[in-house]
Amino acid sequence: MRRCFCLLVLGAWGWAQSVELGVLERCQGVFQALRPQFAYAERVAPQRFLLRVVLGTGEAALARLTVNIDLRPVPLGLEDIAVVALERPLQDAIRLRNRLSQGLGDLPQSLSLGNWYVAVPTGYRCFLTHQGRVVGVLLLGQNLEPIPNPRWLIAYQRSPVRFPAALR
Repeated sequence: MRRCFCLLVLGAWGWAQSVELGVLERCQGVFQALRPQFAYAERVAPQRFLLRVVLGTGEAALARLTVNIDLRPVPLGLEDIAVVALERPLQDAIRLRNRLSQGLGDLPQSLSLGNWYVAVPTGYRCFLTHQGRVVGVLLLGQNLEPIPNPRWLIAYQRSPVRFPAALR
C-alpha cells in the first residue's frame, strides 16, 4: 500500500512538472537578469547583525541572500552560523562598505538556479543555489511574473549599515 502511494505521489509530481514546463524556463530567464540591488546589516540580536544582499531586476527586489563577511552566501536555515558582520559598529561599518563596493558585483556569478521548483498557492518558488545548497528563493506568480518583496527595501532604509549609502 505504501509503495502504491509513493508511486502515485511521484506520478502526480511528474505530471505537474510536465504540465508546467515553462516555469523553469521563466525562472531561468529572471535568474539570468538578477543583479545586486543593495545590501544591509540586519540586527537579529543586541550585538548580532546578519549581512543581507538583495538581488533584483530594475527597481524590483526579487531575492534576498544572507552572506558571510567574505560575501559567500549562507544556506537558508543556517543563518545562525553566519559570521557576525558587525562587532564594532563604526569601524566594521566602514570596512564592510568598502568590501561591498569591491565584491558585490561578483556575487551573481557564484550562484546557480536549482533544477526544480515548488508550486505554491500564489505561484511558484524557484531556488537559488551556491555550491549545491539553497541560499535564496525566487518567487513567481501564477502568471510567471516575478513577485518583488518591498519589505527588504524598508529593512534596508532602516539599517544603520547599508550599501549603497542611498538608493537613487
